[in-house]
Amino acid sequence: MKAHFRFDFTFPRNYEVRVLDAPPLPHPLEQLHHYPVKLDEGDRAGAYLRVVPAEGAPWNGFFALGFESDQVVNAICSSPDPDCFCAVVGGYAYLVHASDPTRWFRVEQRPVVELRALLEQKILLFSGFTTISAVGPAGLKWTTERLSWEGISRIEITGKKLSGMSWDAVADKEVPFEVDLETGKHTGGARPGTPVRQGS
Repeated sequence: MKAHFRFDFTFPRNYEVRVLDAPPLPHPLEQLHHYPVKLDEGDRAGAYLRVVPAEGAPWNGFFALGFESDQVVNAICSSPDPDCFCAVVGGYAYLVHASDPTRWFRVEQRPVVELRALLEQKILLFSGFTTISAVGPAGLKWTTERLSWEGISRIEITGKKLSGMSWDAVADKEVPFEVDLETGKHTGGARPGTPVRQGS
């Protein structure tokens, strides 16, 4: 996979992680883990990472590629849990425990088109085309209901509130929305099946 990864270690971490230029050579003490564990035929492209946890043996991981597109995120970042890191490969986001690579999950945003680390709120924010997810110290914190027909933009964070614009296909324009960063509950926005707003 040829992609430029953004590195963001805003949150404190108990590990080192780097992207490998090629598949690692077999090593008796460094196990290779696959994400997802069972690879489909379409999961043969991806990125190899080497992880060195503060406790335990180093290991290597293969992370399957989501999409090859300039619109999606490719990033390696720390998480609100200092023992977990996040790898976003072609818009597919994997959260993995550095000292126990069998403990992991994939964020449901597929693909992730924007990633933000919010240190004050202790969350990683994953924005997709229609919803937003947040990961906190204990794992997935929330995923919003659908906010848009297809497109979320101009996200801003103010204290415990997130605001942005979403595409309303019926009105043929962007409309505002707001999300509570504690609960993931939202007001505003647009999605298929919602009533057409009158006089706006």
